[in-house]
Amino acid sequence: MVKPAKDNPLDLSKILLPLLFTSSAMVSADTLPEHAPLSILIIADAVNPHRLADADLTQPGDLVPALTAADSGLNIDSISMVDSQCIDDALGQLASESTPDVVLYFAHRGAAYCNGDNAQPDLTQLLEHGLQSGLGLVVLHHGLYVDFTNRGIKQDLLNLIGAQSDSIEWNTTTGQRVINVAGDHFITSNGITYSEEHSFTGMPGTPAGNYPAFINTPDELYEVTTLNVPDDEDRTLLFVTDSGTPRVLGYVLRREGWRGLVAAYQPGEYQPNALDDRSGPNFQILVNAIYHAATTGRAP
Repeated sequence: MVKPAKDNPLDLSKILLPLLFTSSAMVSADTLPEHAPLSILIIADAVNPHRLADADLTQPGDLVPALTAADSGLNIDSISMVDSQCIDDALGQLASESTPDVVLYFAHRGAAYCNGDNAQPDLTQLLEHGLQSGLGLVVLHHGLYVDFTNRGIKQDLLNLIGAQSDSIEWNTTTGQRVINVAGDHFITSNGITYSEEHSFTGMPGTPAGNYPAFINTPDELYEVTTLNVPDDEDRTLLFVTDSGTPRVLGYVLRREGWRGLVAAYQPGEYQPNALDDRSGPNFQILVNAIYHAATTGRAP
């Protein structure tokens, strides 16, 4: 089921919102709880529909330097990045006895073996087995998107991760408002400062009310985003937006038989906001999600 936040700021906004704003301002953006070193596997590929300059576009090669930076807050034992179009090494890691703690999935295209054969069914199966055994899976930005060069090839994986998107808008004027509807959930609150309190009209799973929010300008909007919801899931909505059609921007998801979880976050096209601004909310959301997904399923 889709759960609205238990600690909804709607009814207690005069108390909770000031506390949230104050506590967020008191911590640095690289703050994470002390944790054992993590092993991280990144599956990624590049897509640039808006023809952005290298410095403006979040690309696979930008992820490892950002996550291993001294101010990322992450304690990393090992990290590797594998291109979705030559995915053999990633499949080997996922099939090994010592699997990564967390996979960061930032791939628009369906997975292919290095010889060009379709590897998407094997990737989906291994990720599902990983979730059952405690793997964390973080889906960032175009990991949620259908492969428009080969429609349908990612469908089983999109069903597994719980959402899919199929429309883009590059908005450089009003950008995209990111609204925290999960109260003090770790991913939405740890180390994050919200610049405004926003009156949201509501949508399924989220009642109308005043919520903490910030605006990404510019941002790539996925106007057509659909949640894939089977009967056996436990999903908490983290972020929504009313920039354009009201829709979900982020969530955490568990299903029956999973020890691990999926954490998804849609914003991420514009590198200065997504990765370069370590004190900004988008990067902190990403490292919060990586930490939360990596440590939740593997906890003793």
